[in-house]
Amino acid sequence: MIPTIDGKAHHFVVGGLYDGVFVAQDTETGTLWNHVTGEALHGPLVGRRLQVLNLLQVNVEQALAVDPETRVAISGQPFVSGTRRSRLSDPKADLNDRFLSTMGSEDTRRPRMELGLGVWTGATHRFYPLERIRQRGEAFVDELDGRKLLVYIDPDASTPAAFFVTASGAKVQGGEIRLDNGDVVRSGVRLDRTGRRRNAEHPQQLFTRWYGFALMFPGCEVFGG
Repeated sequence: MIPTIDGKAHHFVVGGLYDGVFVAQDTETGTLWNHVTGEALHGPLVGRRLQVLNLLQVNVEQALAVDPETRVAISGQPFVSGTRRSRLSDPKADLNDRFLSTMGSEDTRRPRMELGLGVWTGATHRFYPLERIRQRGEAFVDELDGRKLLVYIDPDASTPAAFFVTASGAKVQGGEIRLDNGDVVRSGVRLDRTGRRRNAEHPQQLFTRWYGFALMFPGCEVFGG
């Protein structure tokens, strides 16, 4: 979120839990905010909405490919591979009682903790289950609000993402995403058939679990039904 309201920067802290996800609270007015949509949920600024930008999952190589001037912060903490399994990838992970107590009526069309890509516009809210993206070859072209949308699992970052395209088909080949109009997605960067970089327009999106997206956007579409 861009933390500016009426030209004044505001400061945010974790304000608590609602529908099983954390909400933000600004210290200036005490208003509670949805940290994904930027909407004011409760407090003096209800009715206001902060501008929200996408925060995509990338690795260092991809970040530098997008902008060679990117500054990389390296933690001084030691890292030992394989000593701890990520809760994000654990199929048996679930919410504890504290999270569950804040939740309203759940949408049971998909498993609560299923991972996927949530995409939304002013008119459409759609969830792409990770399993179904894999079933489609990890890259395919869908349609969103009348526009072609590339949905794929990034070969380097191993996370799903989406952006608008003019192509009709896509496939994963040699660690790249190849579109049938000649464009290529390499290291998170979109290139045309001559290798020249092209801008990628992304809809609002979030790599998330089903329960959070479904509670945030009740009645949302699920890709594949």
